Amino acid sequence: MTAKGCGAIGLLLGLAVIFGCSGTVYSNENGLRDDGGVDASAPDARVDGAFDAAKPNADGATQDAFEEYVDPGCPDAAAPVFDYACDPFAPPPGDCPEFEACYPYVEYPWDPCEAEVYGSFCLPAGTQAQGEPCGSPLDCASGFVCVVSGAGNQCVRICSLTDPSTCPNGQICEPLDVAGYGGCL
Repeated sequence: MTAKGCGAIGLLLGLAVIFGCSGTVYSNENGLRDDGGVDASAPDARVDGAFDAAKPNADGATQDAFEEYVDPGCPDAAAPVFDYACDPFAPPPGDCPEFEACYPYVEYPWDPCEAEVYGSFCLPAGTQAQGEPCGSPLDCASGFVCVVSGAGNQCVRICSLTDPSTCPNGQICEPLDVAGYGGCL
């Protein structure tokens, strides 16, 4: 059976019926629908045909085309590494030389089975304070850290997740990517 035509508008029992089609539909020797992978409702749209669900093995037998992925997992995961050169909670300059500030950081591993490195280091202190825009940690003043927020990158006060009083009234200490540290938002 072959069906062709597009945009034909007909009237059936007083109701307007819109017929839309493209491509050709054939029945193969097995009596199964074979439309060549063309979706008749969308011009030139490609869809998986009935014969795409299985693929032949080397011996000609078919196997499931959607084999389940098995995650190899990681062997015993390594513990995170901590490398703190200074204390971000210490009063400015945070155990750093004058005109510098202590900034926490996280170094993500290249391999998914490796551990993160959490730490802090001293860098020249920036001048931006709470809510002011930043492009890097170097933009923020001592005691502040640059975070990505819904309002763009901004400096926020570093806070302790275990002591909610480290943030001013009306702000909440939200966790940072660096374990044990938060930012007042």
